[in-house]
Amino acid sequence: MHDRRGSIRWERLPKPTGGERTIARLSPRDVTAYRLLVAPMVATIERSLGPRAFANRGTRTARVRPWEPARRAWRVAAASAMAAGDLTVVIGDVRDCYGSMGERALVALDAGDELVAFLRSLHAAGVRGLPVGPDPSAILANGILAIADRAAAAAGCRPIRWVDDVVVVAAGRRSAWRAFDAWRRTLQELGLEAHDGKTRCFSTRSSGAAFAPRTSTPGTPRRGIIAQP
Repeated sequence: MHDRRGSIRWERLPKPTGGERTIARLSPRDVTAYRLLVAPMVATIERSLGPRAFANRGTRTARVRPWEPARRAWRVAAASAMAAGDLTVVIGDVRDCYGSMGERALVALDAGDELVAFLRSLHAAGVRGLPVGPDPSAILANGILAIADRAAAAAGCRPIRWVDDVVVVAAGRRSAWRAFDAWRRTLQELGLEAHDGKTRCFSTRSSGAAFAPRTSTPGTPRRGIIAQP
């Protein structure tokens, strides 16, 4: 196994909602190797995603498509779903999403031995789970989270998802929670964990909530993906 200690440059960037995110800047050689290993999986991952997964859609060369139009499309889809009547909405995300995507998740995704060995070499260099930053990680993460999406769909409702931010919209509290619990249980089977502290449930009629972007104006409090009254 190639020793990659010293070949990774670590960069800390502020998160929009507070705190920091550690980005792993791989060497050009490792970025190329990573893309070549993930590229054969892209078509299969893309077919698995479904129309309600908007972020990090991949190209055949294991690059991520532009995110701005996809982000707008996600917000439009969520807003449209919530405007359809008196519905129950459950929102949530994944705790330490990329960092918790280990070999259990890769096996479920049917990643090849070479890719698993490559990621093991990154782990030996200090990377936890999938390295945050490279496009192939985003594509792999999408494929892993799609497994949970399909479980939720089988339970009655496919989440509207941006990376690990999910919005479940259903006609009734029981239906919404049944789908969300299927999503949460599948995450556990993959070695991931839903972030209970960020999980919220409300009725569109009783709360008057609207789907809105995160607040970014200086001096104002930051909100989650749902603007509460």
